Amino acid sequence: MDKKIVEQIFIQHNLGKVKSFKKIGIGFTNEVYSVNDEFILKVCEDEDNEEKFEREVFFYDFFKDKIPVPKIILYDNSKKIYDKFFMIYPKIQGDNLYSKWHLMSNSERKNIIKQLCDILRKINKSSYEKFVKRFKLNSSVNWHDKILSQIQNSLKKIEEKKIISPEFIQTIKNFVEANHNVLTEQKIALVYWDAHFDNILVKENKIVGILDFERTELSSIDFILDIIKRMVDYPKKYMSEEFEKFAKKKDYSQLLIWFQEFYPELFEFKNLDKRLDLYALEHDLDTLLGWPNSNEVKQMIAKTVNYSSPTF
Repeated sequence: MDKKIVEQIFIQHNLGKVKSFKKIGIGFTNEVYSVNDEFILKVCEDEDNEEKFEREVFFYDFFKDKIPVPKIILYDNSKKIYDKFFMIYPKIQGDNLYSKWHLMSNSERKNIIKQLCDILRKINKSSYEKFVKRFKLNSSVNWHDKILSQIQNSLKKIEEKKIISPEFIQTIKNFVEANHNVLTEQKIALVYWDAHFDNILVKENKIVGILDFERTELSSIDFILDIIKRMVDYPKKYMSEEFEKFAKKKDYSQLLIWFQEFYPELFEFKNLDKRLDLYALEHDLDTLLGWPNSNEVKQMIAKTVNYSSPTF
């Protein structure tokens, strides 16, 4: 999107003159721009992601009076001015939590997690009737079958593409066969499971913004712990490069302990460790399909399933 189109959008919707316009983030599916350091313009560049983009718009509106989410002032899916879906909202004045975490004391960090758990609980306790109706979803979720199916589908593609060895494949299959039944227990709710610190904005040690609701869906509530555990085990995973130099594993070591203190219901599942292993496996197998030459991802999978061979 170039500046002329942005100027046209702002004129048409009486948003003022475009004085400055810069790209502040880019992902696989969306581009994000700052306009006048006052507005955020988010553009869905990948047409395959349009439904998830619309989910984000839906949830920002749905939660606008409940939790600190962006307040959308313009959403356009007509493709008349620009041939992509886009949204505009006032920029939330706050800092990426990753940029502040290393500067906080443990008591300050603990307080942030308490705030985050309060927000996650509000999301989980919200009715999902409107969401299900709007996106024509089945509200009867079989959590075991959903996760197992995703693991099996990814594994089948990995096997067909010969990304890892037959021995490694068999070890994964054995692990899944031995443990998949732990997923039969479920507590289904709306779950915002993308709660890594890049999506959380803070100001003066208070959470002022929660971003990126594209992946919010009906899940078992403990699914959120997958990304929290991932931050404990791999602190740099979701950080932008500019903040990686501040990442120290000890700064993230208490996350699960604090989550258990402030949101104990997330931990009230039998065989939680194995459930988290299966969540990690589902995530990493899908990642491996996108990055088939990544030894790091293969090592993560090997660790989960206790595959000890030096070769993959």
